[in-house]
Amino acid sequence: MALGCLWLVWRQLGDTPWRALPAGLRDIGAAELSLALVCVALSFAAVGRYDALFHRHFDTGLSPRRARYSGTVAIALSQTLGFGVLTGALARQRLLPQLGALGALRLSACVAGSFLLAWGWITALACLALPAPGWTTLPALAVLTGLPVIAGFAAFGPRLTLPTLMRWLPGVPSLPATGAILLWAALDLAAAGMVLYLMLPQDAVALTAFLPVFLLAYGAGLLSGAPGGVGPFELMLLGLLPDVPQGDLVAAVMGYRALYYALPAVLGALALLHPPACREERRAVPTDPPMPGAELGLLRQNGGQVAALAGGPAALWPTPQALVVLPGGAPLTGAALNDLRRRARGGNRIATLYKCTASEAARARAAGWQVMRIAREALLNPQTFDLDSPARRGLRRKLRQAAKAGVQVQRAEVLPLSEMAALDACWQRRNGRARGGTMGRFCPRYVAGQQVFLAWQGEQLVGFVTFHAGPHDMALDLTRLSAQAPQGTMQSLVAAALAQARAQGLSRLSLAAVPDFPALNHPLLAPLRGRVLDRAGAAGLIRFKSAFAPSWSPRYAAAPGRAGLALALADIAREVHHPYALRHGNLFHEQDEEYELAPRRAA
Repeated sequence: MALGCLWLVWRQLGDTPWRALPAGLRDIGAAELSLALVCVALSFAAVGRYDALFHRHFDTGLSPRRARYSGTVAIALSQTLGFGVLTGALARQRLLPQLGALGALRLSACVAGSFLLAWGWITALACLALPAPGWTTLPALAVLTGLPVIAGFAAFGPRLTLPTLMRWLPGVPSLPATGAILLWAALDLAAAGMVLYLMLPQDAVALTAFLPVFLLAYGAGLLSGAPGGVGPFELMLLGLLPDVPQGDLVAAVMGYRALYYALPAVLGALALLHPPACREERRAVPTDPPMPGAELGLLRQNGGQVAALAGGPAALWPTPQALVVLPGGAPLTGAALNDLRRRARGGNRIATLYKCTASEAARARAAGWQVMRIAREALLNPQTFDLDSPARRGLRRKLRQAAKAGVQVQRAEVLPLSEMAALDACWQRRNGRARGGTMGRFCPRYVAGQQVFLAWQGEQLVGFVTFHAGPHDMALDLTRLSAQAPQGTMQSLVAAALAQARAQGLSRLSLAAVPDFPALNHPLLAPLRGRVLDRAGAAGLIRFKSAFAPSWSPRYAAAPGRAGLALALADIAREVHHPYALRHGNLFHEQDEEYELAPRRAA
């Protein structure tokens, strides 16, 4: 393809422009040459940022400086040699042998693919905003609107099962990372375009008319895979800039190739001949802080971990767009918020607090974060809980109904996993797929690490609840009832858990939170508020938990900036409503000797 394009260029030019080439090159002034070199430096300073972004995305642990250096050298060579993914991978492996061949190839493919998409969107924007050939309008509109829709679907749509060959990718970059890729690509392309523009005679073409043409020609060369895009690049320029004298245009292209391709390639080759010593990067040493809160048990399922933030233990849950602190850790200080922002930035994510306390929300607001009330948590003190109080009259009635129906509740010593799995499956058929993320889902390995209470009616299991258990508290997690469960069964299960917590000397039992959005109380937002609360089943949750007359504690979400908070909450909602499939699923036939199956009621 490149040879064919070069032949067409030669046929179009003839001999005249080549005879004028020396004079055209001599006409490039020292000022233009100096500015062009500055633009080359700016462009390559930007391209190194792509690698830094993807090193964070892949969590390689490489320092940003080394990531930028290796990326700059690899791109300087690959854009000149052609076959960018392969040559870039070879250069990266030479500079960073610890990546291995597959790691270098994966990184090279992601950098090339993301840049190609960024080029397409930026070119479409330029063709619509600046004077451009008329035939570009419809394709530009399609690209300009289509790519954001695809990115939004990838970020917030239902999860799709990837083909086997694509599962080596850890997911698309976060939207903050995507925005950064667009920013650095725009700087890179603008600087590259200015290098060529400065090589042209003054007033040969307006800058606004030149930039769309340059971007189109650059893309033609990029898609060809030819070394430096030679052939398609020149052919596109000659066809779209007919008013520029051909001799001047050829001279400008030669100067552009010398500065933007040959010079960086020579420097890159020298760097490749003498790669820096491969030093072991220092990763943060994992800490094993105590687990102060029962809610931290959720991390065993959602992929989170307990980590130290400014010395205090915190529940960190990474989602595609955010690094979320969940309840259960030590109270967050101002230093912990700063540490969280640093960690989130290192993973291309948004620092987020979810269901934090009022005092933590106040610290976040003082630090300039955007704060929003999202829930109320129902809290009980088992040591002072009085079933005979007037406020719990309705609860006593429900407990009597369950007892009259013959419901017996016990703390499980041996888990009847097969019956629990069947009950969970029936519950999901009635209520829809179980939610995840901030809520637990039934899995034998998961519930085996919880306190479980079972409700029996004769020999039939009619319900169960699970609680996260900490050294000082318990927190409600799974609640499952059969369709035949008598009235009051769930209340009886929670009452049994309260009695157990009192016997263990615990002073705090959480019935979990219910949605609460004062920000949606405006009359104009009433329809949205109604849909949100109905989808969450808020009315039933509030009615059930209010029967225990708990103390209600407000819970908040916080993130730096309104846009960041909105993006983080949308991402959390996706993780809740469209969670990843459980790795071990509910296949209780895969259990090892750690788990017993009790097909009948355990004594």
